[in-house]
Amino acid sequence: MRLRALKGVGGLALLAAIAPAAHAQLHFTRDDARLASGCVHVQPPPLFFKNMAGGVMAGDFNRDGAQDLYLVTGNGPDRFLINDGTGTFRDEAIAWGVGDPHYGVGGCVGDYDGDGWLDIFVASVGDAIGGTRIGAHRLYRNLGAQGTDGFEQVALAAGVAFTSFATHDGWGSAFGDYDLDGDLDLFVCAWVNASGGNKLFINNGNGTFSDVTPTALAGIDLTFMHGFSPRFQDMDGDRYPELLLAADFGTSHYLVNNTDGTFTDATGPAGVGLDTNGMGHCVGDFNADGLLDWYVTSIAGTTASYPGIPGTGNMLYINQGAHVYTEESVARNVTDGRWGWGTDAADFDHDGKLDIVETNGWADGIWYTDPSFLYLNNGPDFTDHAATCNLVHADQGRGLAILDIENDGDMDVVIVTNDGPFALYVNELTSPNTGWLRVFLDTSAEPMLAPDGVGAIVRIEVAGMPDMMRPVGGGSTYLSQSELSAHFGVGAAATIDKLEVTWPNGRTSTKYNVPSDQTITIRYCPADWNVDNTVNDQDFFDWVNDFFSGAGPQGGSDFNQDGFENDQDWFDFTNAFFSGAC
Repeated sequence: MRLRALKGVGGLALLAAIAPAAHAQLHFTRDDARLASGCVHVQPPPLFFKNMAGGVMAGDFNRDGAQDLYLVTGNGPDRFLINDGTGTFRDEAIAWGVGDPHYGVGGCVGDYDGDGWLDIFVASVGDAIGGTRIGAHRLYRNLGAQGTDGFEQVALAAGVAFTSFATHDGWGSAFGDYDLDGDLDLFVCAWVNASGGNKLFINNGNGTFSDVTPTALAGIDLTFMHGFSPRFQDMDGDRYPELLLAADFGTSHYLVNNTDGTFTDATGPAGVGLDTNGMGHCVGDFNADGLLDWYVTSIAGTTASYPGIPGTGNMLYINQGAHVYTEESVARNVTDGRWGWGTDAADFDHDGKLDIVETNGWADGIWYTDPSFLYLNNGPDFTDHAATCNLVHADQGRGLAILDIENDGDMDVVIVTNDGPFALYVNELTSPNTGWLRVFLDTSAEPMLAPDGVGAIVRIEVAGMPDMMRPVGGGSTYLSQSELSAHFGVGAAATIDKLEVTWPNGRTSTKYNVPSDQTITIRYCPADWNVDNTVNDQDFFDWVNDFFSGAGPQGGSDFNQDGFENDQDWFDFTNAFFSGAC
């Protein structure tokens, strides 16, 4: 019998007692040599942002099944690292057309033109020669669909080259489909006071974007928002993503999607925005109750360690439903992340519970050598295991990304060191009780779904463990972005009882008895009734059987999901099957 998640601390304590523990087997090895030589971040000239910059983005840019890296280096040419398939990288920046020098800050990844190849947006604050011109951002369009290994810089033509015409500005960025039309839209944060650079761009579907900030965010004043990290994420289950904005000086925002192309500022009523210095952030179901929570890094100035610095520390907003949250960072022991920056969530030890990694630092006094944190999830609370697991980074951490560099199922970490080397921490998790599943999504058969399943939710059920959910989507962890997958740790389980993908259009794809310890791709195709990524006669036979029996891999035969199982479902399925659309 599968054990369901129990809401509340007490229930999670019970789950913690029965879930397999793998802390002792978790170990990281720092192996910067796997990166191309000379991968360092260099501070630009003394502009306002020099101590805050540095990003890294993960993505399979050549679609060979291995995750690559784009490193935003700050002063000079960026680095573009192609994975050779074994977790070792070579720099192809010049060959791929992304090696022009500039004062780069950070970026995000997404297939904005829907051609099947991941593109890259990079926020820039100036040229690397002289530095006097206000920075023109980069939008690198992947030319893979043309059979070419390379990018073309199209930011100006696409309408996203500038977010502020007043000064050097442009920070975290995120792709997401906020209007559910299948095209990735873009939000870019601005940190400089009153620069006018916090911008929402709608994708026009023709390779260009339009600034819709005045209309989509009408009545929401972001003029004085010191924005760092945006994220598009559906937080209430209506499929339309909210816009989460982690921002400095108490200006974080929680914007609810009204489903009509506009947003409403619900920061106060939601009980969020309490962080004094919102910098990085991530989302995840940290208490296994089926709702996505929001974690925001901030300066820890109210702890005994740093009594002289005013600051709340990190904030963990636990979702209560209906856009209401309780702040539980102290109770769950994740408040003291020092001068927190980049962060993201993953099940690093494969015990079924979502952990948090965070990096921090500041080039001044007591903050300079603060260590990064690895908060392992105990059930109701977290414990820092960075030192015991050898994820030791006591330097100027800024951006951070998570990816599986070797396709071995455990998640590795890249940390950007401001004015220092990019640090690669390889997860060496080894144990017979550390099973996993890694899921990628393919929406190429449906133009009304965002590429790579951005906005989808993947859920699994495993006997003896709480049900798990992972969102798939782009978002800034702080000037950075992790790989576009849903990753699960499943302990000793050899089989996942049920895997379900809820697509942004409301449809679901369901598989049963999925073997663990594998990376799989789920392709959206309604006619693929048995969800084996192949449309053939077996799908038709299974559909006929399920239609007349009233049950099947999709949980019934309501194919068009109108709430009724009737002849219209038969007509719609057979039309989809024989149309050959997938």
